[in-house]
Amino acid sequence: MLIQLSREDVHKCTMLGMDTVKVCEMQGFPPRLENKGQSREEANIFGFKAEFAVARLFDLEPTGLSITSDYGVDLWIQDFPIDVKFTNKIDGPLIFDSMDKFKSQIAILVSRTADDTVMNICGWIGKPMFEKHHRVHDFGWGERLVIDQDHSAFLPIERLWWHIQTRKFEPKKKEIKNES
Repeated sequence: MLIQLSREDVHKCTMLGMDTVKVCEMQGFPPRLENKGQSREEANIFGFKAEFAVARLFDLEPTGLSITSDYGVDLWIQDFPIDVKFTNKIDGPLIFDSMDKFKSQIAILVSRTADDTVMNICGWIGKPMFEKHHRVHDFGWGERLVIDQDHSAFLPIERLWWHIQTRKFEPKKKEIKNES
């Protein structure tokens, strides 16, 4: 599902991405980057764009700057903690460093498009399904846990939206009292 970010969203993501790197530098440690083809600032900006896209789809408050850590939770949909992951490749896999790093209940994968203001929400997977179906792959910086977008356990974002809305709006079962 393609999500067009507003000019204001893009501006906020740019500020958040740049500020994150600056805070790291001010603390005296270099921000983590394993992608030689992209600056840490650009990587952070796109990470925030991914989170904003998911927030817009589910009508959530977008993420903000966290100084220490987000502790593996980027957003909350009702009472579900969500980790939003970004890939620069439209067909890129969902990647976690380890199962210990998968802190949320659900991971949502977002990819880049040809337009830097449009994010593609690729799909989602719950933690138990990721644990059951992931594969191990080394991209050149150590083994990572991976699931491809075409795997049957990786679900379209529409299914998550439907699940959330059903849970939110379905009638609560009430006892029917006999008035006689």
